[in-house]
Amino acid sequence: GRDGFQPCLMDTGAPVPMPNWERHLVIVTLAVHVMDVGLDLCVAVLFVAHAQWIFFLGAAGVIFWAWLVSSLYISFGGGAPAGDIDNDGMAERPSFLLNFAQVQIFAEAYRCIFYNGDTDYFHTLRLMEAILESAPNSLVQLYALVIWAVPGGILLENAASLLRLSVFCSFVSVGLGLAMWEQKVQFRTSSGYVAAVAIMRAFEIAARSATLAVFSGLTHPYGFFWSLAADYCIMLFLIVRHQSVQFTYGLCVALPLVLVSVEPLVWRRDDHAVPKDSYYLVRVAEFVVMWTVIIHKQVATAEQEEASETSVLGCEALALFSMLGLFVTLPFVWRIARQHELCRDVADWSEEGAKEAMNNDALYSESDGSSGEFDRGHGDNDELPPE
Repeated sequence: GRDGFQPCLMDTGAPVPMPNWERHLVIVTLAVHVMDVGLDLCVAVLFVAHAQWIFFLGAAGVIFWAWLVSSLYISFGGGAPAGDIDNDGMAERPSFLLNFAQVQIFAEAYRCIFYNGDTDYFHTLRLMEAILESAPNSLVQLYALVIWAVPGGILLENAASLLRLSVFCSFVSVGLGLAMWEQKVQFRTSSGYVAAVAIMRAFEIAARSATLAVFSGLTHPYGFFWSLAADYCIMLFLIVRHQSVQFTYGLCVALPLVLVSVEPLVWRRDDHAVPKDSYYLVRVAEFVVMWTVIIHKQVATAEQEEASETSVLGCEALALFSMLGLFVTLPFVWRIARQHELCRDVADWSEEGAKEAMNNDALYSESDGSSGEFDRGHGDNDELPPE
């Protein structure tokens, strides 16, 4: 009687039927995915229609990069099926094209919903779309909204409404994508915890993107690039200091960390590329520094057009409200995550020894400091497990 918890493999190898809440989560997440991708494409067309070529290149580049990486992962990475090594990649080409056309995620969702299939593949596709497309595009679109509203810029009500809708959908997409990965790496979890993580993560990306957009708008044109470059260097420094992952992997994972902490909260501190306490401490410090600059700039440029004030103040309110929401929800989520702390080393529950670990419940520790009971010799801590 564990109704409401995620299924895990039984000793017989047969999966437990998928709970209704998980099936509903897949349906909702697929709908959000379709809306988010569709709105991102509409915004790219909007930038072309108004000859905003810099923003178009940014938005289109993010979309193309996200689709390319996820397609390569499916065709040649963790999602590629084992086959004849002499086929010269011919078998992977249809899969690459189908995923690039956003067909593969529909096939995975259909298999999960109607055939009670394993949702891990669907989780991975959603995670990649969230951190590679939704998060960066939310920043690009908010930045465009702020820049269009400055004196001498263009502010069309329909364009602003489309941008706001797309940004909101991106926030929801990021929240769901990271929450579903949190669900994926655990043997069991409740629907309430997944919902709380989704809300917290949506607040996190909203606070980060809105603050960066306002700061970049007031320090245009160089503030945007310098702030991202500086934060990337900080993330890279924290990764090197923590020494949980290889440096080459750290160069890649530092990119999404500029906007959002991508790793599950239930992982041990030692298993994070950047520990959550260090990460959020940096975010608070950057928030204070950026808002000091924002207030100073606004006092120095008090004579603004009404349209500019409306747009910038809207982003400022979003940033402050989201930051408040993040630090209201984070302690509750953090407490639950510590009660079910999980070792990163075992991510594929079908591996030999996973059932024994599940039966012994050896991968969980309580929040009273029992995380030291983990065997650091189990697996290679320098590499993240394959999806």
